[in-house]
Amino acid sequence: MNKKRDQRFALILLSQLAIVAVGMFLIWVFSVQIPGAHIERLNAVAIGTLLAIVTFLLFAVIYRFGGKFAQALLNDTRRVSGIFSGYSWVHLACVAALAGVGEELLFRGFLQTWLSNHFTITWAILIASIIFGLLHYLSHAYFISVTLMSVAFGVTYYIMDSLLMVMVWHAVYDFIALVVLVKYPGLVRMTLVKGH
Repeated sequence: MNKKRDQRFALILLSQLAIVAVGMFLIWVFSVQIPGAHIERLNAVAIGTLLAIVTFLLFAVIYRFGGKFAQALLNDTRRVSGIFSGYSWVHLACVAALAGVGEELLFRGFLQTWLSNHFTITWAILIASIIFGLLHYLSHAYFISVTLMSVAFGVTYYIMDSLLMVMVWHAVYDFIALVVLVKYPGLVRMTLVKGH
């Protein structure tokens, strides 16, 4: 890996570590109590992984049959994944793991839990998800997709009280998506060609 790419990767890792730190800091400052999970850790990891695979397959169907929405979403996703071009599987795994842990710690562990102390759980999930979507905004299509995915994370977190499950779901999904887009971009092109 060249020096410029190494520096870019270091910045990506630092930004993801900062999100982890901010989430932990806010949980501590606001004395947010993370609920105890209703599921064992190994089951949480297994179910989170399964949900990630199902989510990726759902997006594959959207790419195949989603028309202009799918094309806009794919264009945004390619812009994001272009940042990771040339990185190894290990690099992609590190980024995905930190994104899953950090973003879920911040948005579900802190924000949704804190909001649920002040609003109904429906509003807590919606507000946290809209903020999540706005912070990931690249286009209307990307905002809608990310916000709906965040709602799914939020509902699952509320039902199962397992932050670990949504962290794994988020991280494994990001890893699969990055690997496909960075290492096997032809798979997405084939899906689009067959669908149109």
